[in-house]
Amino acid sequence: TQLSDRIATQEVVAALNAELESLNVHELKVVMKPVSAKGKTQFKLALEMLGKHDATEILSEGEQRSIAIASFLAEAGLGKGLGGMVFDDPVSSLDHSRREYVARRIAKESCERQVIVFTHDLFFLNVLMHEAREIDIEPACRSLRRAQAGFGVADESMPFEGASTRDRVGILRQMLVDATRMRKDGDDKGYRRETREIYAHLRMAWERAVEELLFNGVVVRFRKGVETNRLLKVTIEPGDVATITT
Repeated sequence: TQLSDRIATQEVVAALNAELESLNVHELKVVMKPVSAKGKTQFKLALEMLGKHDATEILSEGEQRSIAIASFLAEAGLGKGLGGMVFDDPVSSLDHSRREYVARRIAKESCERQVIVFTHDLFFLNVLMHEAREIDIEPACRSLRRAQAGFGVADESMPFEGASTRDRVGILRQMLVDATRMRKDGDDKGYRRETREIYAHLRMAWERAVEELLFNGVVVRFRKGVETNRLLKVTIEPGDVATITT
């Protein structure tokens, strides 16, 4: 009992509390409580918080998810292995602030092992890529789409909604090639559908160009923060205004 309490218990408690702190669940602490069963002493993990409140009764769904992620990371760390990790939409039910903490922690973990993250949350995707680059890691982004081959076809690029202006132009050019082929093949229905998609995507491409090129990335959708220092290099000529308005 004394050996377990001194070694195993404290190691688990320390690992879990460190992970909770990294995810900003600082109001909770993990403790190990001894439980006697049939003459054998076992230990039970328990969550404690300030006051007399029962943590299980007042935790939000987002806080519960943060605790689950912290527990998983603590277990992986204690295992000492370097196997890859896969996260499937880890920030569901989390607010923007907690998403940033999760992104920062996952990016840090990728320094030790391969980490794969599936998400449909563009804000989280951009924050995750930002946090990875902050520690000199260049993430590989793939988008999954439906194609003639079926579902789950991978593209080596960001989704159109999160892509840069250059990438959006490349996607639009490929869409134009597809539309031209449909017209030559006499597929009027497919041609009209693809044309509508091109115009919808073209509008989003112009919006991104204004953010990224005209205003030098001062404010970019799905990116946290406003980089006002970029205003020093913003120069708007009458010709720029004419190009955008026409």
